[in-house]
Amino acid sequence: MSDDRSEPTTAAEQRLEELLAQLAAEHPSADPAFAATVVQRARFQRAVVVPLRTVGTFVAAVGDSVLLILGLRPGDRS
Repeated sequence: MSDDRSEPTTAAEQRLEELLAQLAAEHPSADPAFAATVVQRARFQRAVVVPLRTVGTFVAAVGDSVLLILGLRPGDRS
């Protein structure tokens, strides 16, 4: 495939090419504190997830124990 065109570009196509060239030339700016904020939130989430998983496992074990004591199976509703 080639980019050679037999027909001339329209004004709309030229304008689109100009806008795309401007867009490609600009680099997005990021706040320097953005990366620090993302890392801080990730560290917080990592610190919270372990205790939450532990509590969830404990609650599930207590629930299974109660069902076992009552002589019920996890799928029984009656």
